[in-house]
Amino acid sequence: MLLLLLPALLLASVPGTAAPVSVPIGHFQTWLPSSRAPMAFTSGGVSVEVAPLPCPAHPQGDGDCRWEGYNNQAQVTVRAGGVTPLSVTTDPQSGYARIAVVRFRRSDPRPGVIVESQSGGSGGDLSVQFLVPSGTGYRVLPLGQTPAHPLQGQIADEPHDLSGDGFLDLTLRDGAFDSAFGCNACTPRPPRVFAVENGRVVDESRDPALRPVFAADMALLEPHCLSKETYRNGTCAAYVADAARAGRFRSAWVKMLAHYERGRDIWQPDKGPRFRSFPESLRAFLIRAGYLPT
Repeated sequence: MLLLLLPALLLASVPGTAAPVSVPIGHFQTWLPSSRAPMAFTSGGVSVEVAPLPCPAHPQGDGDCRWEGYNNQAQVTVRAGGVTPLSVTTDPQSGYARIAVVRFRRSDPRPGVIVESQSGGSGGDLSVQFLVPSGTGYRVLPLGQTPAHPLQGQIADEPHDLSGDGFLDLTLRDGAFDSAFGCNACTPRPPRVFAVENGRVVDESRDPALRPVFAADMALLEPHCLSKETYRNGTCAAYVADAARAGRFRSAWVKMLAHYERGRDIWQPDKGPRFRSFPESLRAFLIRAGYLPT
């Protein structure tokens, strides 16, 4: 018991640090740069301290150091009994950060930590760091993404093992659909599911055990795609993408062909062939985004 209490007691003794609160494991805590205040909490025997960083001498970019005089970036320090403390920094351009203590694998002897940095909004930039237990410390794994295939959304509170393989499943949204077919708000983002397995981050979206995740999202989108709503092609794109992951592509494609909005929202790549119809462009987009085989 003393070992579990010691990190929290040490944290509470740091000058200028808020007294830590106790939160359930898997529950995210949000830090706002505009608060300009430290934050501390304990969860699952792990203590987390979030401390705002001072502004650099020569602020760059569009961060709040330049405009508001405070830093968007914070230092996150993780402590646990018998474990070497580790500090990481959040993304310098994010509007807020979310941190949760989780158990990445059911059989892990101790929890790890997720540090999620967000710029906010439906198309907000996202960066995620996984602090994974390793020996007597932690190993930092980034959630890899590319400008052509970014990730958006938020990892939900209390994530759990959806596939039954013993690993925590973490659901985000596919930012490749951002404004691909019309306005940003006109194109929903299909889920993408990740897990931390054996020291690496794995995209599990193609796992047949996770088909219910995509079937559920598909069910939400279907009434809008199969409607007479204006600007529905973006919804149809996400609906068919979900169907490809759910093992229902052929039937969803036939429904889309009967209901899509003609003469609108054709995706055109920066380089390559120009498309004449929405179905033609959608098929090429889904191949490029990894939902259909080449």
